[in-house]
This record gives sequence, structure tokens and C-alpha cells, in this order.
Amino acid sequence: MRVMAPDVGAHRIIVAALIGMSVARPSIGRAQEHPIAITARVAGSSAVRPGGRLSLVVRAEIPKGWHLYGLTEPPGGPIATSIDIGPSMFAGVAGPVGAPKPVVAMDPNFQLETSTYDDSATFTVPVTIDPIARGKFALLVRVGYQTCNARYCLPPREDTARVDVRVEGTPVAGSVAGGGGVQGASASAPITEHGTSGRENLLLFVWLAATMGALSLLTPCVFPMVPITISYFSTRASGRRGRAVADAALYALGIVGAFTGLGLGMSIAFGTAALSRFAANPWLNLAIAALFVAFAFSLFGAVDLALPSKVINRVDALSRANRFGRAGTTLLIGATFALTSFTCTAPLVGTLLVSATQGNWRWPAIGLFVFSCVFALPFLVLALVPRALTRLPRSGAWMVALKGTLAFLELGAALKFLSNADLVSGWGVFTRGVVLAVWAALALLLAGYLSGVRVGVRGLTFSRTRYWVGAAVAVVAGVFFASGIGGRRLGEAEAFLPPAGSGASGIVRSRELIWRIDDYEGALAEARATGRPVLIDFTGYTCTNCRWMEANMFPREDVRAQLGRFVRVRLFTDGRTERDREQQLFEQGRFNTVALPLYAIIDASGTPERTFLGMTRSAAEFIRFLNGTGQRAGSASN
Repeated sequence: MRVMAPDVGAHRIIVAALIGMSVARPSIGRAQEHPIAITARVAGSSAVRPGGRLSLVVRAEIPKGWHLYGLTEPPGGPIATSIDIGPSMFAGVAGPVGAPKPVVAMDPNFQLETSTYDDSATFTVPVTIDPIARGKFALLVRVGYQTCNARYCLPPREDTARVDVRVEGTPVAGSVAGGGGVQGASASAPITEHGTSGRENLLLFVWLAATMGALSLLTPCVFPMVPITISYFSTRASGRRGRAVADAALYALGIVGAFTGLGLGMSIAFGTAALSRFAANPWLNLAIAALFVAFAFSLFGAVDLALPSKVINRVDALSRANRFGRAGTTLLIGATFALTSFTCTAPLVGTLLVSATQGNWRWPAIGLFVFSCVFALPFLVLALVPRALTRLPRSGAWMVALKGTLAFLELGAALKFLSNADLVSGWGVFTRGVVLAVWAALALLLAGYLSGVRVGVRGLTFSRTRYWVGAAVAVVAGVFFASGIGGRRLGEAEAFLPPAGSGASGIVRSRELIWRIDDYEGALAEARATGRPVLIDFTGYTCTNCRWMEANMFPREDVRAQLGRFVRVRLFTDGRTERDREQQLFEQGRFNTVALPLYAIIDASGTPERTFLGMTRSAAEFIRFLNGTGQRAGSASN
């Protein structure tokens, strides 16, 4: 039989705890005592430059009759006082903690010579700030200690004190990225499998902007606007080709202008990293969900979204005089589309702005303009389609069926934004199972609608014509959604669903893989202990491509085998907590992007090695990234 050596640290804790429970037989109430008061502050100004240092003053107030033990104690004695900060990705202890001279004497509780403090003790903690840090941060000072009096000891405990610091100004000359919480990571640039750098020439930057615009068309916020666009321009279709082209161009111009203006305005006012947090704002998502519900009921005929007749007459008069009303309304519809889709496109827009932060405002302006032009192009075509729809048969039944079908689709889309708000706020109401159940119910209701079931909404009647093919498709969709309620993966649909077991901090198990959640420091500690590299998954609560990778790429046998070689940590960047903000700034400062998902491999010291930007449907491509054998498409500079 193998005999394990005793753990000295564990032995000391057990001895201290036994003494705390047994000496003089303290009562239960006494075990709840908390005599020591810990406070912390910054020595001098709370403002520090990136890459600079500051000193924290930690003070322990000790009541009469009690004492606090020193920073070092002999084996078998009390728990020594320890002072640390964290967890923080942008700050770290820069050297030994300064302490006053303790009183050294024989301790009757432990029958050992110990060092103690009475009345009070003041410690100084040198802290270094990472050069990529910016803004206001809260440093958590953690003080672990044990306290005793002449008769008994209390169990060891840890107190936490908060200190607010401001990181501003230019980085300290010669500072190296990673000097703080990233455990000495070097400033060398990781290899990027996808994406490009803001230091590429303007032509490559324009190509990146166009690519981002095309990718944005695949996000879920775009799909609900397709029927809305067709419905809006169908009512305005006329036989005049020039007017139809002008209306379509104005619609596209509204999209382009809103994207460019909103993106530039927010980046100037709040910084590029604020775009993703804006997109994940629960109130914004709730407003968009309400808008889609309103659109749906309007298509059902239950709600009339038209303006009052007096306003309509006035706008019509202006329109007849100088076309202001018609042009303004079309521009407004285009701008509204841009705003509603911004929740999904903001990370891509943010990547453009981060890539262009070279002190030249023209690059962001050009990038956003190209991005929005590519994004608006398909809707320019859709706006021209209603002119062809004027040649279709004018029977009312098929149009009612089409409008009803689009209304059900709008209601389904609203669930996506409701779940976004739920994920960020942590309500736990619109979970994956709830969303699937509602989608399945909507699909079955649509099947009944297309089968001729009458809907009593404000006198809306449905003709006796049955659309059996559409009803059958709806039934299949309903069964498909219902099959995922118990946990079955639904392939492409997973991108639009909340993640299973989402949002909780700590460690989660997903399809036989263990992921640390929002625990970068713990991942580095595990990497140092095991010698394995770290895979960081920068993700978001509202990130559809993140959900697709988690549901369809990571569970694959060949990919899972490669992921097993890493310490895996998932960092959320689009939430409302300070931790989420810190992790987003870490992604931006270290890897030069705020886009999601981003997969980064670092070594046990925190040094970046390579990154993979965005999703991929090719398992071989992702495995090449994990193995470090992929082609090097560019570099992401720090």
C-alpha cells in the first residue's frame, strides 16, 4: 500500500481549526465573531498610467485582547496573514508585501513562538498595472488571516476590501504587456488564422470591411427584416420605374447613413468596446422584441400601425409638394432597420473600428461606409422586387396567407431578442427549452392557420383555400423544435438558441468537456500546474456564431480530442458586469479585436501564441488551428 506524505498546509489548517473549536470550549455564538476590521486604499492619487505602479495601503484594526498573526509562521502554528489582489486581468502584486515589525513571543494556544500584531497593523502592497488597461477598475484586496485571544482562536477567514483606481494617460515607457494580471505575457503578436490587422494597407482594410458586411447578412437580426422590407415596398409599388429605383436607393441610403453615423458616433463618445455592450443591452433587445411583435400583429390585422389620418394627410401634402414625406419615410425605415440589426452586427462593426484606431478618423469612416454598402445591397434588390410583385395575381387569399406566415416568423424572431435580454440580465425565464417550446407552438399554430383554421382577430377571415404544403412544412418544423427540448442538438438552429446551462460562473461540463467560466486566473494556475496550454473562448451571451460552434463544432469526436489537450476557459465580454467589461478590454488590448467568437491559445505564462477569429464549418480548419499547423493569414498586433 502506497503511503502519501501529509500536506503541511492542510495539517496547519486542521490544527488551527481544532484549536479554534476546542480551546476553552467556545460557544456557537463565539464562533461567529469577526473582531478584525480590514480596510484598503491607494497611497496617494488613485490615478495611474497604463504600465505604471501604485501602492495599496491595507490596514487591520485589532480590538483590545485580540491579535493578528504575521506574514510568516512556523509549521504547526497558526495561519499566517496573507495579502493578495484579484482576480484581475490588468493588475498584479509587483513584489513583497511591506509589513510593520511584529511582536515575537510564546503563544499559549499553540505552544510555539509566533509573531503577532496588536491594536492595528498597516501593510503596503506594490501593484503593477498592465499597459493595455484603460478606464476605471475595482481592485479587490484579499486578506487571509487567523485571529486569537488569550483563551481561544477563531477559524481562519478571508476578508475582501475594494479599491477603485483610474488607469489613464499614455503607457509608461518600456512597460511590457502582461506585467500585471496576465502573469508576464510578452508583447509579441499572436498568429491569427482569420481576420486581419489595422496596420494592413487601406485596400486590405476595405476588403475586411466588405467581408464583415457580407458576414453580417448571416446574423439572425437580418432575417426578420426581409418580410418587413417586402411588405413595406409592396404597398408602395408603382408603375413608374424611376420612382421605384429612387425609393429603393433611399432605403439603402437610410441603412448606410444610420450604420455609419451610429458606429462613428458611439466609437467617438464611448469607445469601440462599448459597441458590443450596446448590442447586448437588455432594454434595447426588449425594445426590438416589442417592435417585432408589433409588426407581427400588424400583419395579422390586429394592430394598425398607420399614423393618424391628419398626420397622413399632412405628409401626403408635403409629399405632393416636394416629396419630403415619401423620401423621409423611406429613409426612416432604412435607418430603423440598421438600428434593429445593430445588436448582431455591433461586434463586427467594433472590429473594424478597433482595426482602424491609428489616430486617423478617415479609416473608420471608410470602413463603416463600405461595410454598410455591402450590407444594404441585398435590401436594395428586395426593395425593387415589389415592382415585379405588381404583376402577380391580385386574389386576396394568397396575400392573407403570406402576411400571416410572415407574422408568425416575426413572433419567432422576437423570442431571440427576449432570450438575449434574459441571458444578459440572468432572469432564467427564456431558457433554451422555453424558446424551443414556444417555437414549436408557433409552428403548429402556423400549420393550423395554413390549413384553414379561422383566426378571430378584428374580424380577420380566411378563405377556404388550404395551403397543405406550407402546413406540412410547419408541422415538420414544430416537431423538429420540440425534439430539442430534452437536450437534443438541432444543428443550424442552435445558433439562434440560448446555450444550455448558460451564464453561471465557475466550471461547467458540456458534452464531456469541462470549461472554466470567467476564470482566467484559475485557468493559468491550472496550466502552470499541469504544463498544458490554455485555450480562451471569448464569447458573448448574445453571440449566435458562438452558440453554433459550441453546439456543432466542439462536440465532434475529432475536435473534442484536440480540445482535451488544453485548459479551457470561456470569457464572456458582452455582459453588464465589471468583470465582463474587463474581459472585453483584455480581448481588445491583447488581440486587437472585440469580435466574437475569438479563440486564443496562450502558454502557461500567459504569452499569446495564435488566435482563430470567427466561426468555421470546417472541422479540419479548426483542428489545424488547435495543432498550430494552419496557414498564417495575418497577425493581430497588441
